Amino acid sequence: MANDAIFGIEESASGARWIKAKSTLSASEIDRHAAALVETFDDLPLPIARIMATRGLDKNKIEAYLEPRLRDLLPNPSHFKDLDRAADRLADCVEDRAPIGIFGDYDVDGAAAAALLLTVMRQIGIVCDVHIPNRFSEGYGPNVDALMALEAKGATLLVTVDCGIAAHKPLAAVAETGMDVIVIDHHIAGPGLPKAHSVVNPNRLDEDGTYGYLCATSMVFIVIAGMLRSLRQRGYFTASSPAPDLLNHLDLVALATICDVVPLIGLNRAFVRQGLKVMAQRLHPGLAKLADIAGVSNAPNVYALGFLLGPRINAAGRLGASDLGVQLLSANDPEIAAVLALKLDDLNRERRQIEEAVEVVAMDQAELSPHHVIILVDDDWHEGIIGIIAGRVRARFGKPAMIISMGPDGIGKGSARGIVGFRLGNAVIAAHQAGIIEGGGGHDMAAGFSLRASRIPQFQAFMDERFLAEFNGVVPQVSHTASAVLSVAGCQPVITDWLDKLGPFGSGNAEPRFVLPDCRVKSARRIGVNGAHLSCRLDDGSGMINAIAFQASGTALGKALGAASDGRYLHILGRIRRDLFRGGSAMQIEIEDVAVPKLAAGYS
Repeated sequence: MANDAIFGIEESASGARWIKAKSTLSASEIDRHAAALVETFDDLPLPIARIMATRGLDKNKIEAYLEPRLRDLLPNPSHFKDLDRAADRLADCVEDRAPIGIFGDYDVDGAAAAALLLTVMRQIGIVCDVHIPNRFSEGYGPNVDALMALEAKGATLLVTVDCGIAAHKPLAAVAETGMDVIVIDHHIAGPGLPKAHSVVNPNRLDEDGTYGYLCATSMVFIVIAGMLRSLRQRGYFTASSPAPDLLNHLDLVALATICDVVPLIGLNRAFVRQGLKVMAQRLHPGLAKLADIAGVSNAPNVYALGFLLGPRINAAGRLGASDLGVQLLSANDPEIAAVLALKLDDLNRERRQIEEAVEVVAMDQAELSPHHVIILVDDDWHEGIIGIIAGRVRARFGKPAMIISMGPDGIGKGSARGIVGFRLGNAVIAAHQAGIIEGGGGHDMAAGFSLRASRIPQFQAFMDERFLAEFNGVVPQVSHTASAVLSVAGCQPVITDWLDKLGPFGSGNAEPRFVLPDCRVKSARRIGVNGAHLSCRLDDGSGMINAIAFQASGTALGKALGAASDGRYLHILGRIRRDLFRGGSAMQIEIEDVAVPKLAAGYS
C-alpha cells in the first residue's frame, strides 16, 4: 500500500484511512506551482494555492477555471446524435403553432427539465401540456395511457424528459399510432434504443461519452438551443418578436445539476456558476418564493439548492403530488407561486417526519448487514423516501445501499445510492438483463428498480458478486482525502472566500477537507432534533473554534468525540465554514471524522 496515509492514520474512529489528495505532480512541482500562484494573487493563502496546484491548476489555467464561461464550454448542439432531428421537429411545431405534450420525471431534474421546455415554448407562444407520473400509481417512466392522454388533449408531438431511454414497450405502442416522440434523457442506455422520432442522450452507446456527466435539464437546454438555432436559420424571429433569452433559465439548469448529483466538472461548473448568478436576480417567481419560504435570504449557493430548495421540490413527487414541482418552477404569477411554495413546504415537513421513523429502523438493520452491498427491505417503508434513506445508509457505512419498499402484491420498489468506483446503474441494468429484477436503471451513483420478494436473496448475491468483480475481489477500505493541514488560527475567512471561487463543489469536484491536528475537544453537547448532532469547541493551542458533527449521535464519530471531551487530543478532519449564526469573521469546522494521534504533528 502506498505510503500516503496522513499522520499514519490507517484506521480512524469511523474505520477510514486518511490519505493525501492525489496529484499528477511531484511534491516539488506542487511547491513551485503554488509559489507562482501566490505571486499571481495577492490575497491567496498558501494552503489554497497548494490545493490548486495539486489539482493541476497552474497560473495559465486558473483564470478560466475560476470563471468558467458557457461560450467556451458549451458544445455545438449538433455534437449529439439525433439532436438536429429533435431540434428541427420542435421547430416545425413552432412554425405550425402545433401543441406539444411533455412527459417528465418526478424528481428535481425531471421537474426542472419539463419546466424549462414548457417555459420557453410558452414564451414562443406554443401550447404545452405536461404530465408528471404519480410515483405510486404509475411508477417511473412513460406509460401508454399517460402518453395517449397527452395526445387526446391535442398534442401533435410528445417529448419525454429525464426518462424514456428504457421505455421500449410504451414508446413502441405510441409509435404504432403514428405519433412522433422525442426522448431527451441522460440515464445509461442499453444496446437498443426505444422506438422514437429521435433519442437525445449523452449516454447512448454510440455517443463518445464526452458529455455523459450532464443531467437531463442540461440536455433540454442544449436541445432548445438547437431548436432556436433552427428557427433563426428559417428567419422565424424578428426585431419585434425576438427569440427568448435562454440564459435567463440557467437557474433551472443549476438547480437540476446540483440536485441530480452529477459531476461538477467542465460544462456543469459553468452551468452552476452562471445559474447561481441568474437565480440571485429572482427572475422566476416560483424559485424566488420557494427561496423565501426556505429561508434563503443571502445569495443562493450550492448548499441552498441541494439542501433547502431541492428537497422541497422532491417532496411533491415523494408523497404523490408529482406535478407541484413543475407548476412551481414554471409559475409566472407570484401569488400562485407563493401558494405552491407553501404546499411544497408542508409536504417537505411531512416527508421529514416519515423519513425520521424509517431511518432509525434502517440504520439498525444496516449495522447488522455483512454484505458488500447493503440491501434492506420492509413492507411498511414509504416508497417516497427510500432514496433519501439509501443515501444516508451509504454515507454512514461507506457501502452501496439499496432500500426496498415491498408492496402487498409481492413486488418491491427499490432505490439505490452508490460509491465511487462501483458502476451502480450498470449493475442494476445487468440484473434486469439476467432476469433477476423486473426492471430498473440509473447512473453510476443512483438507480431505481423493481423486483419480486422471492428474488431478493438472488439479487443480493448478484450485487455482492458484481461489487467484488468491480474491485477485483478486494473490498475497498473507506478513505477520506485531506487536501491540507491547518491550525485553528489558520481557519480564516479568506480561506472560505477562495474555496467559494474554486467551487461549486460536489460529485466529481470534491470540496477540500482539512486536517486540524492535536486538538482538544471541549464543551461537547448534543443539539438538534432528538440530539442528532454534536456541537463542541476545538483548541489546538493556537486558538479555539466552534465545531459541529452532523448526524453524529450514536455513531462511532459521536462516541469518539464524547470520549475525548475529557481533554484528550484528537486529529480532526472536516470542512471549514463561515459561522453564519455568529456572523462577522467567525468560523466553524464541520467535523467528518476524527482519529487518535499516533505520530507527531506533520503532514506525513
